[in-house]
Amino acid sequence: MKFKIKIALIAIFIFLLLLILFPHIIYDKFIWKYFIGPLEADAVGHPVKRDGVIAKEGYTIVSEIFYGIFLIIFIYLFYLFFEKYGINVDFKFILSSLPFILYGAIARVIEDANIITPPLSYFFISPLIYAQVGILFFLSLFLKKRFGILLLILNLVPLFFLSFLVSFIFAISSILSYYMYKKSEKDYNSSMFFLGMPFFSTSIIILFIHVLPTHYEILIALCIALVISFIIYITKTIYSNKINLSVIFSHMLDAFTTYFAVVNPLGFNIEYGEKHPLPDFLMKNFYGVGYPLLKLVVVMGIIYAIDDLKKNLKNTIKFFMFFLGLSPAVRDLLRIMLGI
Repeated sequence: MKFKIKIALIAIFIFLLLLILFPHIIYDKFIWKYFIGPLEADAVGHPVKRDGVIAKEGYTIVSEIFYGIFLIIFIYLFYLFFEKYGINVDFKFILSSLPFILYGAIARVIEDANIITPPLSYFFISPLIYAQVGILFFLSLFLKKRFGILLLILNLVPLFFLSFLVSFIFAISSILSYYMYKKSEKDYNSSMFFLGMPFFSTSIIILFIHVLPTHYEILIALCIALVISFIIYITKTIYSNKINLSVIFSHMLDAFTTYFAVVNPLGFNIEYGEKHPLPDFLMKNFYGVGYPLLKLVVVMGIIYAIDDLKKNLKNTIKFFMFFLGLSPAVRDLLRIMLGI
C-alpha cells in the first residue's frame, strides 16, 4: 500500500510540474478544453473560448475515457472504504441511497431550467453535482453519531447562498428527517436515507414551484422499462434478484427515455440531442434501437461477468451501475416532462 501511495504522489508531482512548465498545453488545451470548458458552456448554453481554445457543451471521446478511468478508481476506493468500516452494500443500502441519487438528478434539472444562475449553477452540472452528492454521502456515513449537528450545519448553506424559500423548505424537511432518524435504527442506512431526504424534498418542491409537467407521453419509457424488468424477473435467473433487477431497470429507463427523446419515433412534440458520442452514433443509425439494445446486453454482460467476485465488491460495482443508470434517467425524464 505504501508503494502505491509513493507512486501516486510521484505521478501527482510530475503532473503539477508539467502544468507549471506548460500551462497552455496542459491546462488550456487539455484540462480546460475537455473538463472545465464544457461545464461553462453547459451553464451559459453556448460554446466558450479561452486563450484561443474553444470548448463546447457535452462530452468527447477524450473526456469519456478519462471519466471512465476516474470512475474505476472511485469504485475501488469506495470498496476499500466499505470494507474498512464494515459497510455491507446490499439492497437496503441501495434503497437508502435513493434520496441522494434523486437529489443529484433533480438538481441538474433545476440548473437546466435556469432556476439558478452562474457561478452557483456550476455546482449543479456534471461532474460537480456528483462530487457534491459524494461528499454528502460520505458525511452521512462518517458522522451518523453527529446526525443532528450535521443537519444543523448543512442548514447554513441555503441560508447564506440561496433564497429564503429554499432555506425554509430545507429547514422544515431537516426537522422531519431528524425526528424520523431518532425513531429509526440509527445505523449508516438510516443516516444516509434521512440526510438525503431534506435535499431530495427541497429540490423537488423548488422544481415544481417553478415548472409544471406538460409532456406526460414520455412516461412510455418508464412503462417499457418496467415491462422489461418484469419479464427478466419471471425468468428466475441470476438477473432476477433485487439488486440486479434494479440495475437493469435503471439503465432501461435511461436508454428508452433517451431513445424517445432523441429519435422521437412516435412524433412527440419534443426535440432533444445526445451529448455522449457512442449513444449519439447508435441513435443516428440502426433506427435508434441499437442504443437500448446494446445497453441491455452490456449491463447484463457486466452483471454476469462480476458474479463470481466477492459479494461486497460486486455489489459496490452494481451500486455505481445503478447510480449511473438512474440519475441520468430521472434527469432526462423530468426534463422532457417539464419541457425544459
